[in-house]
Amino acid sequence: MPKITPPTTLPEQIAAQLRRRIASGEFPVGARLPTELALAEELGVSRNSVREALRSLVHSGLVGARAGYGTFVLATSDVAPTLARRISQEREADVAEVRFILEREGARLAASRATPEERQQLLEALDARRVATDGPSYAAADIAFHRLLLQASGNALLAELYRGVGGNEQALLHLNTPDIDFAAEARHLRHIDDAHAAIAEAVIAGDADAAADAAQRIEELVRDWVRTDRRPPSTDGDYIP
Repeated sequence: MPKITPPTTLPEQIAAQLRRRIASGEFPVGARLPTELALAEELGVSRNSVREALRSLVHSGLVGARAGYGTFVLATSDVAPTLARRISQEREADVAEVRFILEREGARLAASRATPEERQQLLEALDARRVATDGPSYAAADIAFHRLLLQASGNALLAELYRGVGGNEQALLHLNTPDIDFAAEARHLRHIDDAHAAIAEAVIAGDADAAADAAQRIEELVRDWVRTDRRPPSTDGDYIP
C-alpha cells in the first residue's frame, strides 16, 4: 500500500515554486525578487503566505533580506549555504585544498566550454583587477573574476560548490578595507596578477591544460602570499554571496 503524503501548506508550495524558479535561472544570484505584494498578486495568494515562504528561504540561506532594499538571491540551491555552515567545523587547510581543486578543474572546463560572452566577461573582470587603485575595488574585481571563471565551466554544481566553500573571499578579507596600503600590497600581488592573466589567455585560446596549470600556479602563489602576510585570512567560514 502506498504511503500517504501529508499535504503541504500554501507557504510551502510558494517556497517550492520560488526554489524552482531560482534554480532555473529566472532569478540568478544577486537578483532581487519581486516584492511581497507583486508575488502575492502574481500567485493569487495573501501577502502573509508569501512572507512566510520568503522567511523559510531566508532561513535556508537561499535568499537574504535587506531592510529597505528587498529580498535578494544568494544561491541557486541549498548546496552553498549548507556547505558554508559546515566548513566552519573543518580544518582551514582542508577547505583550502577543496577550493583549489574546484578552481583548477573549473578553469580546465572553462577553456573547453566558455561561451564568447563569458570569455569577454572574463577579460573585463581581468581589466577591472588591473585598474583597481584600492583594496576593496581590487577584491571585488578578483571575486568577480573567479566566479565568472567557475560559471564559464558550464557546470552549475561545480560553481555552487565553489561558492559554498567560500570561493576566494577569505584570502581577500584584509584587502577589503578602505584604509589598506594598497600600493604596498600591489607589489606583492604582481605575480598573482600575471597568473590570472595566464588563466584568461588559456580560456580564450581553449587550452584546458594551460588553464589548469595557471590555476595551480595561482594556488601556489596565494599560499605563499597568505603564509608571509602578517594578517592571515579569517577561518570563520562565513558564506559571502
